[in-house]
Amino acid sequence: MAEQYTYEIVQLDPNLPIRCNLYQVQSQLSPSHWHEHLEIIYLLEGQLQIYCDEEEYTLEAGDFFVVNSNKIHGTRSSGEVYSLLLQIPFSYLEVYLPNLAKLEFVQNHFREQNEKCYRRMLQLLEQLVTIYGEKEMGYQLLVMARLNEFLNLLYRDFSYVKQVSDADSRQTARLKEVLQYVADHYKEPISLKDAAGIASLNQEYFCRVFKRAMGVTFLEYVNLVRLTQIHRELRKSEESILCIMENNGFTNYKVFNRMFKEQYGMTPSQMRKGK
Repeated sequence: MAEQYTYEIVQLDPNLPIRCNLYQVQSQLSPSHWHEHLEIIYLLEGQLQIYCDEEEYTLEAGDFFVVNSNKIHGTRSSGEVYSLLLQIPFSYLEVYLPNLAKLEFVQNHFREQNEKCYRRMLQLLEQLVTIYGEKEMGYQLLVMARLNEFLNLLYRDFSYVKQVSDADSRQTARLKEVLQYVADHYKEPISLKDAAGIASLNQEYFCRVFKRAMGVTFLEYVNLVRLTQIHRELRKSEESILCIMENNGFTNYKVFNRMFKEQYGMTPSQMRKGK
């Protein structure tokens, strides 16, 4: 889903003012990152775990999820997943919603709040899948018509004025600095001391803050970032597994092999053989 581990640079569809993508992946892992776009994930097949706003959500086929702009979030699946991904630029939305900077949209529980509206939003997403998948002449107009109706319902029935304390803002800013540091240095040895120093927190408090916000420990997160890159390179590069592992920051093959199998359901060599 995301090609960056921290701040994601979203590539828009060349024929649309948004990013729209139907994607099918096996054992997906997208470590926590953020972007300025509003993101909508509509799950068509499989099961997907989303970690967002210090909460973990499980999406089943037929569910959708909304990720607010600049929210740190990540996704994970252990099997095959087929989804519709929509990412709408902040600049597109603020033309129609002048108070956008003060708004947040509900991230889940749509059905409980308004069953009728929820059903219509599902219909619109289903139509988007068909329209975008077929790409008949003029499909762009139909995509934006359905999406704009969806966004109108989201704004009308599932938005609220967010209340963010200065302390929360500072904490998020510190976490983003740490995530950026990991993205820049994951191929090198990274210590807990380094990360706590970047966040200007003592190590014990930093560990608690990071685990609560990200759902994993700091060292677990670093290794997830490394595993994601290794998984990508194993599919594209013909270099040896050991070389790819070492180039991406792992030094213990036994630990790496165990973690890779836990995440992707097979060893690196089995993945290379197509098993």
